Amino acid sequence: MNQAYSKELRADTAALLIPLIAGTTALGTLLIAVTVESFAAGWHFWLSVVLATASGIFGWQALKQERRFLGTVVFTAVHLLIFFFIISKNWVPGSMVPYLFAVLIIASSMFTQPDFGFIIWGVATLLTAIGISGHVDGTIELIKQIIGPVMVNLFVAGAAYFSALEWQMAVESVSALHLKAQHRRDELFAIQEELRLTNAKLYSTNEELEKARKTAVAERDLRTRFMHQVSHELRTPINTIVNFAHIIGQGELGTVSERQVDYLSRIEKSGWHSMSVLNDLLDLAQMNAGEFRLKRQLVDLRAVCEEAVASVRSLLRNPDIELVRDYPDVWPHVMVDPKRFQQALLNLLGNAAKYTDEGQITLRVRTHQHTATFAVEDTGIGIPEAHFETVFQEFRQLDETIARRRIGTGLGLPISRHLIERHDGTLNVSSQVGKGSTFTITLPLADPSETNGHSPPQDRPVAQERPF
Repeated sequence: MNQAYSKELRADTAALLIPLIAGTTALGTLLIAVTVESFAAGWHFWLSVVLATASGIFGWQALKQERRFLGTVVFTAVHLLIFFFIISKNWVPGSMVPYLFAVLIIASSMFTQPDFGFIIWGVATLLTAIGISGHVDGTIELIKQIIGPVMVNLFVAGAAYFSALEWQMAVESVSALHLKAQHRRDELFAIQEELRLTNAKLYSTNEELEKARKTAVAERDLRTRFMHQVSHELRTPINTIVNFAHIIGQGELGTVSERQVDYLSRIEKSGWHSMSVLNDLLDLAQMNAGEFRLKRQLVDLRAVCEEAVASVRSLLRNPDIELVRDYPDVWPHVMVDPKRFQQALLNLLGNAAKYTDEGQITLRVRTHQHTATFAVEDTGIGIPEAHFETVFQEFRQLDETIARRRIGTGLGLPISRHLIERHDGTLNVSSQVGKGSTFTITLPLADPSETNGHSPPQDRPVAQERPF
């Protein structure tokens, strides 16, 4: 039990009972004293009034000065003496004064410790016997007169002991609960303070994030504007270089040697490559800026695929590489932006052409229950499984040595995936090193309500696995 808490409760009890008992004793003896005819016959009542008042004041002051034990002992002793005086002077058979010791027995059990009631009972028994002995003759008669109050006071002492013990146990329980509640309150205060600090940090972090977001948006807009400006500024001179190189290479401005034709051809190819890089960078800037828009419609997918395959023919490093098309008899209905879908398809075919030195490249189209797939298969160098996602990251090429020999920016596959995802589709890769890779586009079939019952224009079906 918390001793400080127990002492505090006992002091509070004493502070309540001492004035009550002292006041009652003083008032009772005063009322008796004023009824006595002479001072000589009632002096002990007047003395009791003074002693009760003085002990009450002394006990109260002692409690205020945190001398609880001294105050309660003096108070109890003085009242024992007052009751002894009354018994000695005024006892008559059947008097109730000896029973008044029960009040002190109960109070002492609450003032100090539960077993102190038995000590007061012993002192009260002795004082009762001494006080009554002056009024009776013989031991037997004395025992007869004191046996009643002694047994009653003993019963009261026992009851007070158990009551005080139960009260003390209750105090212990309340004290433990109080400590737990205080501990929990301290924990809650600590948690509240921690939450306050966390909220302050979160608020500060949010402010920093908002500033960073605004900075990023500003930088993105600046980069987008820069890319637009640069693309427009570079397109004209690049087109001019490409066209002039082509015109001169065709001999339209005079005869040129084979060496000059070779150099002019290289200039033209580099110009077209620069234009392609410029277009990729512009597309990437538009995607990052959220300005990329699609115009989806029902198109002739066969014509789109044929044009993409025809465009990639010039990119083959080895003219013996076989281009294979595996088309279905009935083409799927898919809502696409023809320009952007062809761009994605051409990026995949161009990537296959870039990393395939021999064998074949196949474009395989299939229709499923709810989707259509467009797979570009090659027999090139392949990709390690651990890098399947790396190839879709911007400006990333797995083998920098090979990349230096095979012109590329590392933007084709990331742009293609973004384009396909904007069509609500997916772009995935499967590959084995040294055996080739397969990039598969999966797109949802068009909803019948979108087609309005119309089919896109179709050329006649082409036999499967027919080489170009």
